[in-house]
Amino acid sequence: MTFLFLSMYKPKLLILFTTFLFLSFYVSGQQIGPDTTKKQPVKTIFINAGLQYLSSLTYAGRRDSASVPVLLPTLTLISTKGFFISGIGYFDLNGSKSGNEGFSVTPGYVFSFDKKKEFGGAISFTKFFITNTSPIILASFNATIDGQLHYNPGNVVKITVAGSYRFDKQNQTDIVNDVELSKEIQLTTSGTNKKDGLKITPDVTFYSGTQSFSQVVNNTVTQNTGNILNPTKTVTTQTQEQVRQYKLLAASGSMQVTYAIKTWQLGFTPYLIKPYNAGQNGLYFLFTTGVSVTF
Repeated sequence: MTFLFLSMYKPKLLILFTTFLFLSFYVSGQQIGPDTTKKQPVKTIFINAGLQYLSSLTYAGRRDSASVPVLLPTLTLISTKGFFISGIGYFDLNGSKSGNEGFSVTPGYVFSFDKKKEFGGAISFTKFFITNTSPIILASFNATIDGQLHYNPGNVVKITVAGSYRFDKQNQTDIVNDVELSKEIQLTTSGTNKKDGLKITPDVTFYSGTQSFSQVVNNTVTQNTGNILNPTKTVTTQTQEQVRQYKLLAASGSMQVTYAIKTWQLGFTPYLIKPYNAGQNGLYFLFTTGVSVTF
């Protein structure tokens, strides 16, 4: 997986999957036989540059009614030790009102518990610098702390569990978790390391987290009527109260399509998303497409 496909849910995943892309290039590079006639310096830092278009930027299956398409330029530096730092720009594509909405910076660390890299994870911190008047859903974000664990035994089905602790600009916090099942299927292979070619990755993800919403509350009181036969009566009133609960937020299905040519990757991914407990009915569709290069 690369950064091209996940940011429409949680922007921090754009960073993490860019990092995994770097590591895949690094590992595949180690599989190529060394040139014994000339000693080659060992490369310890990789750089990835990318550009992605999202038809609608969402977060954990949620989208704002004023959501607009966005263009995301990305630049990431990562060491072969797993440490990385990445920056993302946010440009909304809203006709005559299009413009730069800000950027985010994410340092983090990717790790693996085994040599085959079947079991691992990542941790990161993202700081957002987005204008308060921006139409994109991230305008209220201040920062997030993110972590994930994945397990892919025998490359049968990859299971990913992730959590995000979000701070908004009003100093309120939210917790968002997701569970993801995905399967990478290589359709064609080419290149020296057999990593190039066309692949698809079907994916199903479920999101849950805290959210605030209005709820009708019944208030029942007993009043004295002053009537000898019926001295009391029960009166019920209804009020609207803000309630904060942990709930199922959304479910999504997608089909990533990726074509790799050496250090270049082209991608397109359609999504179907079903929000829950958000006052939104039915499914909605969106897609992402982009290109990235590692050097």
